[in-house]
Order: sequence, then structure tokens, then C-alpha cells
Amino acid sequence: METVAVPGDAPSKRSAAAYVRMSTAAQDCSIQYQLDAIGRYADERRLAVVRTFVDAGRSGLRLENRPGLLSLLNEVTAAHCGFSVVLVYDVSRWGRFQDVDESAYYEHLCRRNGVSVLYCAEAFVADGMPMNALLKGIKRIMAAEYSRELGAKVLAAQSRFASMGYKQGGKPGYGLRRVSVPVDGATRTPLLAGERKSALTDRVALVPGPADEVAMVRRIYQLYVEQDLSDRRIAALLRKEGTSRLPGVPWSATAVRRILVNPRYCGDLLYNQTTRRMGKAIARNHPAEWICCHDALPAIVDHSMFDRAQEIRRLRDRGPQREAVLLQLRTLYQRHGTISIALCRRDPSLPGGGTIHALFGGYSRAYAAAGLPPVDSAGGALHARNSRLLAADLLSEVRRYAVLAGGTADATAWHNTVLLNDRVRVKVVLAFCRQDAAGVRRWRIPLRLAMPANFVLCGLMDCDNKHIERYVLLAADEFSQDAMFITERSMARVAHACHDNLAQIFGLS
Repeated sequence: METVAVPGDAPSKRSAAAYVRMSTAAQDCSIQYQLDAIGRYADERRLAVVRTFVDAGRSGLRLENRPGLLSLLNEVTAAHCGFSVVLVYDVSRWGRFQDVDESAYYEHLCRRNGVSVLYCAEAFVADGMPMNALLKGIKRIMAAEYSRELGAKVLAAQSRFASMGYKQGGKPGYGLRRVSVPVDGATRTPLLAGERKSALTDRVALVPGPADEVAMVRRIYQLYVEQDLSDRRIAALLRKEGTSRLPGVPWSATAVRRILVNPRYCGDLLYNQTTRRMGKAIARNHPAEWICCHDALPAIVDHSMFDRAQEIRRLRDRGPQREAVLLQLRTLYQRHGTISIALCRRDPSLPGGGTIHALFGGYSRAYAAAGLPPVDSAGGALHARNSRLLAADLLSEVRRYAVLAGGTADATAWHNTVLLNDRVRVKVVLAFCRQDAAGVRRWRIPLRLAMPANFVLCGLMDCDNKHIERYVLLAADEFSQDAMFITERSMARVAHACHDNLAQIFGLS
């Protein structure tokens, strides 16, 4: 967006702003052409153009991508605007919004703030008469329809060239390079990244890139098909070897996947798999609408290798059977006597973390589903899993009882803290039971970690640490220390705050 200020003209002239837009540099209606026409229009009507807002190389379909028009509207709606007229070359320069009401709304927004919008090259005048309003509406429809018709023509042309084996925009991909092909079919020098073809009539084709990149593509397929490694493990292996996809850019599972699913590595070009028309969201097209050109470029891997890779991916996409994963977890536990995320990630028989999360909701819940018993280690993965699951269950119960009591319970940004009735924050914690040599039970109630909660609701576990034995509800002003240690003998210290169940706390008993 460009804003230009000019010296003030004669006092009798009204101040005006000019808005100009151009989609591409190849358009006949250039920025300077629009400015010249606006200048002549302003001189004839004794208007002084004091501001110029420019959107160069911007589509007229969406407001979000037009900083010039956004800046104009912001200034119009500000407290003090330095002009009372906006001059635009024609309706299409204001925008080709597919919803013509959107175009009218932005113009109405200007008028509501005392700024009129005038179109210099249009036959109608902005006098509010029904006939002129009708002509303006028709012109808006024509501007929107032009974009739809042009989009259909461009898609038809791109589809035809794609069926001939030419690349239609976008990056070539790792191991491939673009070359400019003139009308006579002779291949020119490969194009550098970001470089455009030298002539408008040239087409772009793909060819294999440097020998080291071609060898890397073949190795990735070999690791995936013959050694049965996943995308994530291939990327980890390549990073361990110190190789990079680009200078300073390490390999990732996503980069490996793009190579393994793209048919251009076996010589085929696919086009029109997805569509994003008229500024809308990307939509996936039906396979019947895809355009495929076989043998459009020299193959880096043969078709049989590519087809085997796609079959493996289809089988993996179905996901491992839930029971099979649980059996593998039990086997891993029996082998090591414990379980952890590190052990799971090192075991090639187990799927990755994403699959575990999709099947069970995380590693901790997968351990629980496998029926793995708790271990004695206070820092062990199974003990931590039990703590998290029990705390999550208690938090869920608190929210349920709050709703039963006729209140509201909303999650907050603080861990295991719930907001009751939009006013009171309650931190939900657990205190596990520990027994000394004499069999005396002790609990440690965490307190300071509850800040900035108004209350701490702690569940005191039984001697087996499997179930909650009683509940303690403490207000924040009742303590100043980090934790409270109690035993069965000193339970009287918190007797006023002890409850047998949650129903008592919420007044439902």
C-alpha cells in the first residue's frame, strides 16, 4: 500500500482521495493510467487530490489482501478525515467481490462517514436516483462475473497444458528442477528458485535435479519399501547422518512424506487435485476431475517401487489394530519390567506418538488400557500416569457435580483449575497416602501451586492409593505455606474442611 500526499490547491477546491488497484503488471489499465484519468476527472470538477491509496498486484476478490483499501477505510472511519470524496477509476477497481452486497457495504461505510465515492470512467452518476443505482448494481455484478468467467478460462487452459506434461505453478519438489520450454520445444537453462520463465509464451517442464538429490530420493523409497521404516524414522535417520534437505533445513517426517506420495517421482504429473477459487477455502476435488499426464518427465524411481510405497501407506493409514498395540505394550513391559515413552519410541514394533494419541489419547492412557500395574517408583511412568488420570477424573467429577448443583464449571488456563459460576477458581489436586515403618499414614496436601485459585480441593487417597478416601476443601486465606502435612492423628487440624464425598461439598447430600 502506498499513500501519497500533495500540496493543498486553491481554497475553493474540495479535498479528495484517489484509490487505484491493479491485479497484475500485464494489465492495460495500469496504475498510472488510472491516476491520469482520475486527475483529469478531478480537474473538471474542481477537486484537489490530497491522498492516493494504491493496491498494486492485488486481487479484487477479498478485502483482507488489499492493504490500500483497508488503509482508506480506516482513515474514512477515523475521527478526522482529510478528504470528503474518494475517486475510483471504475467499479471493478473498487473490487470484484463475489458478494456484490460486500462491495456496496464498503461504499456505504464511506458515505455514512460523510465521504462519497465517485467512479470516473462510469456512465452513471452518484446522485442516488433509482436508475443510476440500478446501473451501479449491474456493473458490480458484471465485475464479479468477470472474475468467475476468467477463472473458468484459466482453469481450462491450465488443465490443457497439464495434460501435455507442463508444470502449472508451485515448487518443483526435492530432487527436481524446472526448465523453460519455448514454442519450438528446445529446452532452455534450468530455472533457479523464484525465477520466472523468460518469455510469456514459454512453458515450464520438470526434469531430475542434481545427482545427489536424485540418489537421496531413491534411498528414501528404499528405506520405506525394503526396510519398512516410517516417515518419522527415515527423517530421524537422515538427521542422525547429518544430511539436510536444504542448507540449514533438516529433514522432517512431512518432507519425507511429500516425496513418498508424489507421483512426479515416477514420471507422472497430477493436476487439479484441489481447488481454491474465488478466494474460498481449499477444496479437494473428486479423483474423476484430476488430470494425469503419464511419463511427463524422466522417472527417478520406477512405477513398481512407487506403487509398492502407496500400498504400504494405504495399509498403514488404516492404523494398527488397537488390541495389537496393547499386546505390544504388554510385551514391552514384560521385557523391561517398566514402561516409558522413551522405551516405546525405541521399539520399532510400536507406532509413533501421533497414532498412540489417536487410538488412546496419549501414552498414559495407552498404559492404562493395556492394564499395566502401578510400580513402586514415585517417579515412574506408571505412577505418574495414575496420578494424572486420577486427577483428571476428579476434575471431571467436580465439574459434573457443579452442574448438578445448578451452577457452571468452565476450564481455565491453569492446570487442573476450574472456574465455578464465572467467579470462583478451584484448584483440584490429589494427596497420595504414605505409610512409615510404624504404619502411620501421612498425606502431603499441595497448596501454593494452587495460586491464583480461591480454593484448593484435595482428594486424600486410601492406603492403597487406588481410591479417594475423603476430600479437603481449603480457602486460599487459610494457608501461607507451600504444602500441608497431616496424619490420621493430626486430621483434626482440617476437620472443619473435611468431607466424605463431593455431594456434601456441593450441597447435594
